[in-house]
Amino acid sequence: MAGTIAVIVRRDGDSRAAWSPQCPGLAVVQPTAADLRDAQPGVLADYFDDREAIGTEVHLENELHGVVVRVAQDQLRWERHLLAERIAAALGVEEQGRAMRSAPANPLGDVVYATVLPADIVGWLTRQMDADGDVITVALPVADELIWTTTIASEAGSDTYGGIE
Repeated sequence: MAGTIAVIVRRDGDSRAAWSPQCPGLAVVQPTAADLRDAQPGVLADYFDDREAIGTEVHLENELHGVVVRVAQDQLRWERHLLAERIAAALGVEEQGRAMRSAPANPLGDVVYATVLPADIVGWLTRQMDADGDVITVALPVADELIWTTTIASEAGSDTYGGIE
């Protein structure tokens, strides 16, 4: 199997944890980001029982003021980081923060905001989601300081995301 999968990485205490919605049951925990990066190719090859190269899209998650902010580590990561800073600023405003923390949570109880840019496509976003009842809030920059958000949810037991197949 050759292809591209989304890998979600989150700091878990003093270590780093990684998983992929395309790899049910697979989770990797390593003490450092470097150890996690080194272990990834072999773990994925073993999971897929295949030694062909498997491409990955890495998305870093950080807990911030009661929500999780996800930033893709792609060629646009700087713009995504700037958007994450806008999200942090909005979370710091009492009324906005309360509204943002009340967004729908995923099955684990996390409110997840994905930093999305105008060039991103729906398939890129849904690759980051579990197919069984996952929820993610899309945050898109608008004008100089504004953020537009909408929530996308996968329907439990189907491959449909917020009405998008």
